[in-house]
Amino acid sequence: MSGEARGRRVVVTGAGSGIGRSVAARLREEGASVVAMDLVPDRDHAAAGTDDGLLPVGCDVRDESSVAAAFATATDFLGGMDGLVTCAGVTDGSPTTEMTLQSWETVLGVNLTGTFLCIRAALPSLLAGEAPAVVTVGSVGSLVAAGRSAAYDASKGGVLALTRGLAAEYADRGLRANCVCPGLVDTGLAGNSSARVGLDPEARTGVPGRVVPPIRRAAAPTEIADVVTFLLSARASFVTGAAYAVDGGYSAV
Repeated sequence: MSGEARGRRVVVTGAGSGIGRSVAARLREEGASVVAMDLVPDRDHAAAGTDDGLLPVGCDVRDESSVAAAFATATDFLGGMDGLVTCAGVTDGSPTTEMTLQSWETVLGVNLTGTFLCIRAALPSLLAGEAPAVVTVGSVGSLVAAGRSAAYDASKGGVLALTRGLAAEYADRGLRANCVCPGLVDTGLAGNSSARVGLDPEARTGVPGRVVPPIRRAAAPTEIADVVTFLLSARASFVTGAAYAVDGGYSAV
């Protein structure tokens, strides 16, 4: 590893599984101090308990008081903050006519409102940090409609808009904000792997409306973590307000 995150202090939400877990682990490998937040903190996280540079913290991103408490703990542990990665997310593949208001509010609450609450809680520490950067995790649904996932697409489209607004608002304070937009990823949320969906371009995946991308496989969470790590680093110092499609070509066709 290059150690390009050495000395960075980063909070990762949704770090209990999937993309978030891979991001937190990758950042630790690269030398960052990490607070790994999740609804149920992952006590078995890579080296948790024996690694004094990683702290699992419980956080319900939909709840303002839970977010405030979690970020106070994070700032205390890290001694400040230089980076935030918002990975917490849920989906509901119900057709619009069958989607309940509760389901709609849950998806928007976790994916969009949760992202906002975490950014707002982190901003005071970030703006006092060194070369602060925010990376939100959107979706290919931030860029193109997936079909039969209106709440998910709306929430992830909102995440991208929020990220761009943040980039414009705080560029003069030195803060960068970018959105990573994954396609099919082999995680618990998608519930699928390349082996399960096969190579049939019409094969349905666990994210309703999705098909196998031109590269014809799912991404590994580590492939998303690579892009996130880059966007947090000094190598991306002139990158802000960008949407990074990491989707195997899905949004290109």
